[in-house]
Amino acid sequence: MKALIKPFEYNSEEVYLKENELLFSKEWNFVGFLTDFENVNDFVTITIASIPVVIQNLKGHLRAFKNVCSHRHSIIQNEDKGNRPLMCPYHGWAYNEKGIPAGIPKKPLFSFTKEEVVCLKLEEYKIEICGNLVFANLNKDSHSLQDFLGDFYHEVATISNNFGKQIDLNEIDIVANWKIVVENTLESYHVALIHADTLYKMGPEGLDFEFKGKHSSWDATLNKLENEGRQAKIHRPYQDRAYKINGYKHILIYPNLLISSTYGVSFNLSLITPTDHNNTNFKSFVFISKNKNDGNSKDLESIFEKSLIDFNRQVFDEDKVICQQVHIGAKFAHHDGELSDEEKRVEHFQAVYKSYMINDK
Repeated sequence: MKALIKPFEYNSEEVYLKENELLFSKEWNFVGFLTDFENVNDFVTITIASIPVVIQNLKGHLRAFKNVCSHRHSIIQNEDKGNRPLMCPYHGWAYNEKGIPAGIPKKPLFSFTKEEVVCLKLEEYKIEICGNLVFANLNKDSHSLQDFLGDFYHEVATISNNFGKQIDLNEIDIVANWKIVVENTLESYHVALIHADTLYKMGPEGLDFEFKGKHSSWDATLNKLENEGRQAKIHRPYQDRAYKINGYKHILIYPNLLISSTYGVSFNLSLITPTDHNNTNFKSFVFISKNKNDGNSKDLESIFEKSLIDFNRQVFDEDKVICQQVHIGAKFAHHDGELSDEEKRVEHFQAVYKSYMINDK
């Protein structure tokens, strides 16, 4: 069938601004892991719909605020993550767990009333949790996270609760529109050529797609069973894990969160964030399953973890190259594009995208 997203929509600043307004500012966005906020004052910063947002553990409660000081507009938390009070580094304004200024240096010089101080509250956003994943929503009138995830809610909770040790964080800047990067992850049609020496050798096959609301998944068979051949030794330390699957699973949580697992032994969570209409930030978190081994396989685990890190990084580097080529080509395309049965998830992604862009939900 014909592609639903037109080539110009991958290169238009006007379209990008509309995406921020109608999509990213309306729906739930992944912002971090519960483990990022274990201690009071732990924080993570992120950009949602081009707006700087800080999520922070304040007195044991997770809060999300616009990351902009009410005094003279400085960014409050400057690092990607860390631990410090919610205090502006410019003039030292400090905020409490409600986002209200609670510490203002030389406060008498402002002559604020109590009511005026309350009115200087940081803009607050909704926070909800699924398993080990934290989501934020800029839309105060949005539906719940569970309603948004629908039938995928419990599966996402189960998978993320089985994330064990994080072994890698790979961040890549890609000169391509974010939709190109997402669509590339949703089909295996390109694997034989782009990933000939990496993913293709694993042999992911099949058209076992599932579409639930806005989201989709793919369950693929691999050319070897978990305990077949060399893999039997590699996977030995993880035999007591709680989460097991046969082969490979890949989930898209609309519009830009990807969660995958191989056998339930390793996990990848990728976040694809547009920085403008021509550029995308790609973050890949790699985890090993929680396991109950006795610690006698540390050397084997170390070898496996390194191979997994190298493999994932090579695959994503290969994807970066082709996504950038597609972005260039889309500027000059004279056909809308075609989609095969192997690209059904791309078709679904585009149909959902169109529903947002046409209808102001």
